[in-house]
Amino acid sequence: MRVRILPGAPCNSRDIGLFESFIQDFGYYAVFLFACIEGELAVLTAGFLCSQGLMSLQGVIFAAFLGTMITEQILYFVGRIYGTKIIEKHPKLKEKFKKVLEFLRKYDSAFIFGCRFVYGIRNVSPIMIGVAGIPPLKYSALNIPAAFIWAVIVAGVGYAFANVVEKAKDNLQYVQYAALVVLLSALFYFIFKKKRKRKLKKKNHG
Repeated sequence: MRVRILPGAPCNSRDIGLFESFIQDFGYYAVFLFACIEGELAVLTAGFLCSQGLMSLQGVIFAAFLGTMITEQILYFVGRIYGTKIIEKHPKLKEKFKKVLEFLRKYDSAFIFGCRFVYGIRNVSPIMIGVAGIPPLKYSALNIPAAFIWAVIVAGVGYAFANVVEKAKDNLQYVQYAALVVLLSALFYFIFKKKRKRKLKKKNHG
């Protein structure tokens, strides 16, 4: 179904890219589909189309939220049900994931909430979280609001910065690398702070 142009919206006759064309042809279904995979660029593009009056921002946010939330809930249960069995059958794989799983179990809340904002690991993370044995209720309680926040931020950025969004799309990977550096820095600071508190406690008890 082609996206209906909202009343009073100007038609843009210039050549639009692959994402714009696909989203215009299939509307919110396309936003939902792209959000099921690593679809930041598509949701960003949909936000841009909202600023042009071609789509509803609320509709884009809702479709993106549903796509990412449903996919990650499914992948979590795939990891929880089948992940351990697969790892147990492959000793080398088990050894590689040992430290990763220890990290997830230690900083599960921060990782569940923040992993979707790191490009390239959003769809792998729920599987690993499931393998780590994080309780379903805890995962859902963190994953659902995080999915909504992600949808609001990405679509909102596309909408708010419509004049520069096309330039931003060309440099999206660098923006995501910068976000990764910030997240890792915050994580290392959190770990350092926690270890420092433990050392102080040991000194006080000693």
